[in-house]
Amino acid sequence: MRMKITLLLVVLACVLSVVYGDLVCGLNYCKSNPCTTKIASSSCKSPSQYRANHAGKCACCPACVTLLSEGAACKTYSKELGETPSAICKEPLKCLTGVCTKVAPRG
Repeated sequence: MRMKITLLLVVLACVLSVVYGDLVCGLNYCKSNPCTTKIASSSCKSPSQYRANHAGKCACCPACVTLLSEGAACKTYSKELGETPSAICKEPLKCLTGVCTKVAPRG
């Protein structure tokens, strides 16, 4: 019985976090709250790359971002909280346990 209650609470917490993220940022958040900080794409120096939507709350603002290779140290972040690291894992790598890791495709 205890296991079922714990599982139910975990599922409920996951659902609430997804709903909260959608309520905070939603589909039109950036349109309704335009970014006031502008960065020219030419201002990003190698190895950084310009990203139009990376910084600020809900990732509405542009930023220069360093792309990390497999095995590099990384940090996960929450765009809803306005956390925007200056370095992220290159696609298709994912930041798992603090390391950029290749993840096998689902299916």
